[in-house]
Amino acid sequence: MQVLKNRHRAPILLLYNYYKSWTPGEIEDGKKHTAFMVNGLESLGYTVRVVDFWKDVRPALHGFDPTQWIVFNWCEGIEGEVGGDARICRDLDQMGFTYTGNSPTTLRLSVEKGRAKKVLERWSIPTPAGREFNAASELTTWDKFPAIVKPVSQHCSMGVTRDAVVHNIDALRARIAYIVDTFHEAALVEQFVAGREINVGVWGNGRPRVLPLREIDFSMIENPMHQLVTWDSKWSPESVEWHSMPVITEVKTSAMMRSKIEDIVLRTYRVFECRDYARVDLRIDANEQPYVVDVNPNPDITFDGGFMGACKAAGYAYGEAVSNIVQMAVTRRNRRQALFNTLQQRRQLSMALSAQQA
Repeated sequence: MQVLKNRHRAPILLLYNYYKSWTPGEIEDGKKHTAFMVNGLESLGYTVRVVDFWKDVRPALHGFDPTQWIVFNWCEGIEGEVGGDARICRDLDQMGFTYTGNSPTTLRLSVEKGRAKKVLERWSIPTPAGREFNAASELTTWDKFPAIVKPVSQHCSMGVTRDAVVHNIDALRARIAYIVDTFHEAALVEQFVAGREINVGVWGNGRPRVLPLREIDFSMIENPMHQLVTWDSKWSPESVEWHSMPVITEVKTSAMMRSKIEDIVLRTYRVFECRDYARVDLRIDANEQPYVVDVNPNPDITFDGGFMGACKAAGYAYGEAVSNIVQMAVTRRNRRQALFNTLQQRRQLSMALSAQQA
């Protein structure tokens, strides 16, 4: 096993998985982001090893001592596998590695949008009325229009276009059928909340901290039914949506509204048992009522991504923000080791007392 003697900083395995379907441009983009993170960490005194893999993380980490290395988990999923990021973390747990970010349970819950909505409802966290449909034939009644229809377990706004918002029962039935046929999974139907969309990064454990708010600027989109974050707005540079939804980094809102948003976000973070970092997306209606529409415990943390944009607004350079996440994992490992040592000492003491009594 590879063991390091330098304990100035916890040595880091920067772990990410590639997709064989990536284009040459996407591969180069990945290398750029990886180099930026490595440089940021090394500038702060960390030893970093980059480890990549396709579908199976176990061979990639063979030979690294889990008691020595901290895994910076930069895996967004597994090619062709829904919830693959949760499986990666399950494997890391079984191998004994301490890693950054959320647990398999939290990651899996966020993917299952219908179940996630039930959790929000159970804990009285405001979220749009919604229901999961496995087939269009299951739809008998629905009176909450306009409605938005999404695949129940896809991410990155997959399947979300302007056609996802429907206004009557026939269009709703057709859209459910489209989602089920296209993505081979259930459709989640929600009441569409027309209004503002605000994304909120949170990080920390014990007493998590809300990062500066970020808002999607819909001012260039006249139709309120088209004011939503679509797949094209995220991934298609040639689309109208890509060029018409900039991010507002200095969000204007009242102190009361900001407090309400932060309370909802922190409650959501805790209910989903998030750790280290996550992002919560909200829609705010005309009555200034925020609704949670998505919980992302594995948000983009590239240097130009939204989460790191919020960290920058909070005063953190990229390397500092990444280092902060690493230290959360280090603290978790130290506490676990301290608990193990305490239990071992108690066991040894108990055995010694038993031997004396014998």
